[in-house]
Amino acid sequence: MKKLNLLFCAAFLSVSASVLAQEDLLSLVEDSAASAPRLVYATFKTVRICNAQTIETVKKNHLDFRIAHRFGNIYNADLDNAINNTFQTFFGFGEVSDVRFSLDYGITDNITVGIGRNSANRLLDGSFKWKILKQNTGNMPISLAFFSSLGYTHDHTANIYSGVVKDFETSELHRFNYFNQIIIASKINEWLSLEILPSYMHRNFIKESYNPNNGAADQNGFFTIGFGGRIKMTKRVSFIGDFYYNTAKYYINNNKVYNPLALGFEIETGGHVFSLFFTNANYLVENNYIPETTDTWRKGQVKFGFTISRTFAL
Repeated sequence: MKKLNLLFCAAFLSVSASVLAQEDLLSLVEDSAASAPRLVYATFKTVRICNAQTIETVKKNHLDFRIAHRFGNIYNADLDNAINNTFQTFFGFGEVSDVRFSLDYGITDNITVGIGRNSANRLLDGSFKWKILKQNTGNMPISLAFFSSLGYTHDHTANIYSGVVKDFETSELHRFNYFNQIIIASKINEWLSLEILPSYMHRNFIKESYNPNNGAADQNGFFTIGFGGRIKMTKRVSFIGDFYYNTAKYYINNNKVYNPLALGFEIETGGHVFSLFFTNANYLVENNYIPETTDTWRKGQVKFGFTISRTFAL
């Protein structure tokens, strides 16, 4: 009987040691998995905030169809009877500044190509976005992407050269403009995402114009820097905003052109994402609104805009 008890105790100790060893090994594996860097997803919900691009790209083999609309000014202090005009245009809803249709396709999860058509300036554009770096919970606190857009206006030649003393030959190259941008973004926490967007804008043809306050001439190419953010308020509603500051002297303290600012809300409803916002930007694409925002918030020249996005798996 004593031998049987000793054998039982030895077997029990052996099994207990084995179980404890397995638990220790499992604990080590779980701790290692928990401490491994994880990618950060959904810094922003769509490829744009209000006006500005986001770090997000369209998923591989997915097509993002977007309809964007920009109405007229809610109020305009420059008009003699501004209040009357506000009611005549029903707070700007009776006027249209720009309409845009676009398609963005994910070649890979990190590379997106797109095309679009804007009613303003009858501008066609093609774009390319490449997400180069992805934020993770380890040693990479940011995501980084490169965005590039080529614009071509098919407006009437008379409109392109309107107001210009044309002592030069017509050129098809005058219809092109270019926009290049680095997007640096970070999801600070579950409710706050921020980004900064150093950019360069170039137009092959511009009309001669001078800043009345400092005499600086408009130029074909200039640098601009954008800022954007998203504050998550509920599971499906976020406060969004973006702003661009044009660094060329022509745009500094100029009462003819202004820096575009947009503020609004983003609402997610299943397969759709609605962006509803107010902005002084006249147009919908960087090639237009970066150099040609002629309205200002200070005079109430703010327009309501919205974007509807729908993504299809192909």
